[in-house]
Amino acid sequence: MGLCLLVYSNVQRQLRQTIKRTKSTVKNKLGRPTNRPTLR
Repeated sequence: MGLCLLVYSNVQRQLRQTIKRTKSTVKNKLGRPTNRPTLR
């Protein structure tokens, strides 16, 4: 369980850093653009 949370948080952090570096956004579940996505 702990390993899963570690992997999840690392991937989420890398995704957020990449989005911040490229100054882009992704769509959330409601279709709105966000620069702080989750992996849900």
